Formats: sequence, structure tokens, C-alpha cells
Amino acid sequence: MNAPSQTNAVPALTGLFTVALLTAGVALVQEGPHYDNVIDGWRFFTIAFFTGALVGFLGWTQAFGITPTLKFSGSHRYPWLAAVVLAVAASAAASYFNRTFTTPTDRSITGEIHSVEEGKGDRWHVTVNMPNGLQQRYLISKDAATALKNAKEVRLRIARGALGYDYIVGFEPLKR
Repeated sequence: MNAPSQTNAVPALTGLFTVALLTAGVALVQEGPHYDNVIDGWRFFTIAFFTGALVGFLGWTQAFGITPTLKFSGSHRYPWLAAVVLAVAASAAASYFNRTFTTPTDRSITGEIHSVEEGKGDRWHVTVNMPNGLQQRYLISKDAATALKNAKEVRLRIARGALGYDYIVGFEPLKR
């Protein structure tokens, strides 16, 4: 008598995970370009992603008493699905939280402008030759792009992110 309800619960729970993954994926696509403006953004993304995956996997196994296995069938797939969903969601949430709750600092970096380009939608990017010799691409507003079009150098204003990762909050043309 319980077998039909259990088999109906498996597709329903998988469907809920799919919807949650799609929602988290859309949030990450919207938040992803802001990782460009985080100093050492790749490290920040990696830490947020794997922390979310670990919390999702261990949280599901502890909450439902499932012994972790490498199986991906039946109820053994749910800790893995929880890990993927929470990894993507944690990456988006960490970026949003870090950039939204910044603390202004008096620090700035000056670099030579390599290019100012329009991206998809209403996104603009400036590529800067940094003092350490690396080229970095940053997400900027249309107003900042207009101000930087004819400039040779840019001052990047830095704020301290809520999670400890510095975030570029301002782009000013440098006049010399």
C-alpha cells in the first residue's frame, strides 16, 4: 500500500529540486557578472560554491539520516541534488551579500584603460591594464562607460565587502 505513494514522491521531489536549481541558476546568471568586480573573484566564487555544496550534501544526509554513498539512483540522489542546488544558490547569495553590504575605504587603484565595450543587454565593461601587469575586466554602468570613453586612465575605488572580499564600487576617469 505504501509503494505507490513512495514512487510518486520520487518524481515530485526531483521536480522540486529541478525548479530550485533553475531558480538558483537564474539568480547566479544575474549575479555572475558582479564577480568581475570582486578582487580575487575566482577564489571567492570557488569558496562559496564548494561551501554551499558541502553544506547541502551534509545537511541532507544529516536531516534525513541517509548514509552518504556514490549511488545516484533512488533516494541516494537527493544529497547530490541538494549539494548542486545549494552550491549554485550559495554562489549567487554570497556575491549579492558581499557587494550589497560594503564598507567604503580610502583605497583605490589606478590603471590604464585598454578598452570600453558594450556587453549584452545594458551591461558595459572596461578592460584595465593593472599596475601588476595583468589585464582585468570590470562591469560598469552606462554613465561610467560614457565618462571613460575618452579617458586614458581610470581610478578604481575599492570598498570592503561584507564577506571580506574587496569590491570595486567606483570608476573615475583620471585626468593628468
